[in-house]
Amino acid sequence: MSDATAVALLQDLIRIPSVGGREEAVADRIWEFVEASGKAQYFHKQEVAYGEGRENLVLDVIGDTDAPLLGVSGHMDVVKAGNEKAWTHPPFGAEIHDGILYGRGASDMKAGLAALIVALTNVADQTRPNRIRFMGTASEEVDNGGAAFLAQHGFTKNLAALLVAEPTGFNTIWHGEKGILDFTARVKGKAAHSSQPELGKNAINGLLRLASETADQLAPLTAAEDEDPLLGHATYNPTLIGGGVQVNIIPDAAFFRGNIRSTPTANNERFTAALQAAVKASAAHGVEGTITVDSALPARASDPHNPLIKQLQALLMANGYDAADVIGGPAISDAAVLIPDGFPFAVFGPGNDSNHQLDEHIKVADYLEAIRLYTDLFTHFGDGLMRKPAAD
Repeated sequence: MSDATAVALLQDLIRIPSVGGREEAVADRIWEFVEASGKAQYFHKQEVAYGEGRENLVLDVIGDTDAPLLGVSGHMDVVKAGNEKAWTHPPFGAEIHDGILYGRGASDMKAGLAALIVALTNVADQTRPNRIRFMGTASEEVDNGGAAFLAQHGFTKNLAALLVAEPTGFNTIWHGEKGILDFTARVKGKAAHSSQPELGKNAINGLLRLASETADQLAPLTAAEDEDPLLGHATYNPTLIGGGVQVNIIPDAAFFRGNIRSTPTANNERFTAALQAAVKASAAHGVEGTITVDSALPARASDPHNPLIKQLQALLMANGYDAADVIGGPAISDAAVLIPDGFPFAVFGPGNDSNHQLDEHIKVADYLEAIRLYTDLFTHFGDGLMRKPAAD
């Protein structure tokens, strides 16, 4: 397949503004590409509806039924572009300048998604020591709901290993990732004219107290001394805040939202207990507050020398790279809901640190190199590593 054809696929995917929706349009374009390759007969396609205009796409690449089944995954949604006027290049224009392709999702993670598809079409008609299941998922950037739906319906139960094509670059492989806990803190007050504040109760003042208590209660869990040997220390950040309706009205309600990245040591259960302790501590100062957990996913870890990572390392060195650093990643991927803890998996894909930022981008050369590496992996995965033993 030509480089130009592969690049055109990535540009088309970026031009679909799948911000918390429209994954179905992405899935349709992927299948159009497979059909145009002339190899659709080697794929078994399943569209797994997740919501209106949203679906997961599952493609099984046919192979020996006794060969190990490698799962490969990429999400089809992207985050909001923010202030589009602040972008140097249009966020959904997929423009290429000096070998760099710009656009929302260029790094996170339509480059990885497209590279998987191109590599799969490269090997689909070949005899391979494996079977491969591609899972294009919906709603990863919101709640990993699409991937969770696939796992609940049995699409991962027969996998031998899982590759998630999130952007790590070619020098790093994740064998673990932090968990996540999102919460909302709310404080109730009483409205009054700002000239007579004694007749009301300022919810923003209460929120500041609750925010301070929350930071104090969570601090021990994010401290270096509570560091996990695999994933390091947990983190906490308040990320959204709001309250009040008008400058001369004492606010009767206020809220803030927080994001926690947890570890097996400082886990979601400990964080949940600490959040409730913050509510109790602020109540002692007259604050009518609540904290609710909006979503929570556990940390995941796998053997850093699992067979998939061994094979990735072997192909990297065969292609002229040094062995990658195998680390626990700071973010979370669909692996959190697709597989259980300890399952052999790796997060490895093209990209950089422009994710979720203005002028998100990918080097075209890195995208094309990912296709070459994935093609190599799909050609050889299972050789002497994970093939089922012959029956007696």
